[in-house]
Amino acid sequence: MRIRSITIGQIIPFLFKNETLESFMEEKIENFIEFNKELVERFEGINLIVETKRLCSQPLFSYEEQLMYQKNLEETITHLDDQLGILQEMLKKADIDYLACCTMLADELKDFGIFEKLLLGEFPKLLKKYNNLFTSLPVASTRNGINLEALKAGARMIKKLSSLDPFTNLQFCVSSNVKPNTPFFPAAYHYSDSPAFSIALEMADEVSRIFRNATNLTDAKLNLKSKFEEIYDIILSICEEVGQNYNLEFSGIDFSPAPYPKLTRSIGYAIEKLKFDYFGAPGSLIAVAIIKNCIPKKEKVIGFSGFMQPVLEDYVIAKRLEENKFNLDTLLLYSTICGTGLDVVPLPGDVTEKELFSILLDVSTISVTLDKPLTARLMPIPGKKAGDPIEFDFEYFAPSRIIEIKRLEDTKKHLFNRKEKFFQFS
Repeated sequence: MRIRSITIGQIIPFLFKNETLESFMEEKIENFIEFNKELVERFEGINLIVETKRLCSQPLFSYEEQLMYQKNLEETITHLDDQLGILQEMLKKADIDYLACCTMLADELKDFGIFEKLLLGEFPKLLKKYNNLFTSLPVASTRNGINLEALKAGARMIKKLSSLDPFTNLQFCVSSNVKPNTPFFPAAYHYSDSPAFSIALEMADEVSRIFRNATNLTDAKLNLKSKFEEIYDIILSICEEVGQNYNLEFSGIDFSPAPYPKLTRSIGYAIEKLKFDYFGAPGSLIAVAIIKNCIPKKEKVIGFSGFMQPVLEDYVIAKRLEENKFNLDTLLLYSTICGTGLDVVPLPGDVTEKELFSILLDVSTISVTLDKPLTARLMPIPGKKAGDPIEFDFEYFAPSRIIEIKRLEDTKKHLFNRKEKFFQFS
C-alpha cells in the first residue's frame, strides 16, 4: 500500500492582479511546505511511501462574473495563462507535483453560452502548455440534473484535446456528483474559504493479497473489511494530528483502492483471485460489490470510495482489454455498484462528438439516478481503430488496445443535435 496523493485544497485569487495572487500564495505555500514535510515523514515512519503532493483550487469561472468574461474574453484567458505560469513556478519550488483547477460547476448553470467559449477557446492550449495542470467539467448532479449543453461541450473538449495530443486527455475529465476535496485528479476541487487536505490511497495490492489468500467469498469480505478498518484508524490518527499543527482541516480519505500497472498491484488481478475466469467475466460483479461494501462507512471516508477501474493504469484490466475480454458496457455495469466511471479508456480516433456525448450521457445518467460520484476520462487516439494496439511511454500506463464502441448513425434527430439545454429527473 502507498499514499497516492496528499491533496491540499485552497482558494486561489485568480484574475486578481498577479502581485496579489503571488503574495497571497507565498504565505500559504510556505505553510503547505512544512505541513507536507511533516506528514510525509509520519507516513514514512510506518513504511508508507507518498507518491505525490497536490493542490486543488476552487472553480475558475463563476456564474456571477460571466459579464466580465464576456466583455474581456481574450484578456481573461491571457491573464489566466500568466497566473498559471506563476503558480507552476511556485509549486515547483514547493515540491508540489500537480495542480487541479476545476473549470466551472456547469450543473448549476442554466445559461452555458460564454462558458463554452471559455472552455473550448484557449483552454485546451493551457492544458497542453502546462502538463502538471488538471481540470474537470462537472456537468451533472442529483440535485440539479444534467446540463446537456455542458455535456456537449465536454465531448467537444475531449475531441479537441485529442487532436492536439491524445495524451492531454489524461488531464481532463467530465464529472458528475463529485463533491469538493475529493483527492483524486482530475476531478479534485476546493470550495471553502479555509484550506483543507485529503488523502488518496493506492492499495489494490492489499485487496489482491487478501483475495489471493481467501478460501471463499465470505472470508474475502471479512478480511478485507477488517484491513480497511485498520487502515482507516491509522491514517485518520496521523492526519488529524498533523493537520491541527498547521491549521489545515482534514477532509478525509478516499478509500478507492487505486491500482498501479504491475501484476500484484492490479485490482483486476484481485478480482480474478476470487476464482472468476477473468476481469469482466459474467458473475464478477459480486467482486466489485464486495470491495465497495467493505469500505468503512465513517465520517472521514470521502470522494469516490468505491471500485476503481482505470483501464490503462491497471496491468490486468489493460491486458484483458487487449484480449477483448470486456467492453464499455462492462465498465458501465461496474460503475453502477460504485466505480469511478470510465477512466483512461482508449477510444478509436474517429469517434465522433455525438458518440462521445452519448457515452458521457450514460455515465451522467448512472451518476444522477443512483446518486454516486462518477467521472469520464476518455482518450481518443488519432489514427487508431478498435482493436489496434496502444502503448504510451508513461510509468502509470500499461500497454493495451483500443476499445470497441457502438457506432452511431449520422442523423440530425439525435439528442446531440437538439437544442434542449437541461434535464432533471425529479
